[in-house]
Amino acid sequence: MRTLSMIFALCAIVPSFANPIYNHMLRRDSVAPPITKPTAGTVWMVGETQTITWDVAALQGARPSNPAAQIILGTIAEDGKMRLMFETPLASGFPILSGAVNVTVPSLPSGGNYILCVFGSTRDISPPFMIVGADSDSSASPHQLALLSPGDGKLVHHA
Repeated sequence: MRTLSMIFALCAIVPSFANPIYNHMLRRDSVAPPITKPTAGTVWMVGETQTITWDVAALQGARPSNPAAQIILGTIAEDGKMRLMFETPLASGFPILSGAVNVTVPSLPSGGNYILCVFGSTRDISPPFMIVGADSDSSASPHQLALLSPGDGKLVHHA
């Protein structure tokens, strides 16, 4: 009987010790500085070095619990679903508070449905932008290609 009482007493005490740990896990920050570059209409060429930027001022002085971040490239499918390329991050291990990181545009097919996701203590998605790959027509300039809709090839904007 004494053992049973001891077990009940421990069951009452243990959650009070574990509770601060549990509460700390729930209080993890979720910062989301908006991506400022690339913007909608941006055109990247395969092999170029590009700078990705995000607005750390949006954090309003908050210090993220995980200061190391990574950039994941992805696409938006016709059905609207995001497909992120987790297996090949564009950059990783850089400080989220830096506000910028340089990447080399990997060899990919041309398309106007590419997006970036900044992971660290954040999960922020860029607007769709274009990557011109080695498969593109070399007679067309990137600016001409940027004016075409990725889905149906119709002219979206005339500059």
